[in-house]
Amino acid sequence: MRFSRFLAELLETINPGLALIIVAGGAYLGYRQAYQVGENLTFGAGLGLVAGLVVAALVCGLIANLSLIEQHLALMADDIEEMRARDAGELDGDPDA
Repeated sequence: MRFSRFLAELLETINPGLALIIVAGGAYLGYRQAYQVGENLTFGAGLGLVAGLVVAALVCGLIANLSLIEQHLALMADDIEEMRARDAGELDGDPDA
């Protein structure tokens, strides 16, 4: 369980960098494709940049939403565990402790 939380936090940490790589890769691929067909390089890079932004929004947005869901589920699991401990008498009933 702890290892899966570690992986979720790691993915959340690298998510912005992944978005930048996707956007830069899209711009590069658009530039390269425009160069190969002899079109305007700025237009090709711009079109690739827009495509990269769309892909990054979809991929990294999904990762961000899944990370948020994981955080909420972890909070709920911690609350349930605390309630079970309180019901079993393991806690002294002090909510601030």
